[in-house]
Amino acid sequence: MRERRKPDPGACCPDCGGDLRVVGEDVSELLDMIAVQMKVIQSARIRKSCRRCERVVQEPAPSRPIPGSMVGPNLLAHVLVSKFDDHLPLYRQHEIFARIRPSAQSP
Repeated sequence: MRERRKPDPGACCPDCGGDLRVVGEDVSELLDMIAVQMKVIQSARIRKSCRRCERVVQEPAPSRPIPGSMVGPNLLAHVLVSKFDDHLPLYRQHEIFARIRPSAQSP
């Protein structure tokens, strides 16, 4: 399952107050686990430029528990608890995740 979030920087330029227009978007993905259900959460950050001063405006990227990784906080917590509290080896966790992996199609 995929969930798409689109934070918007607004309609006015923060510097000059001019109108903003969409010039593209940056999409990043975060793999997370919600109640034994895997889903990919997409963050599509819309880029807009000011019609007056040509400044490009975009919301900052969401923070991640491990910078540069795709893992979400819930999935990371699940893996750590399974490994260190439940003593479940990583290869067995891999087999479990292979059975419940997210579908390639969007809902």
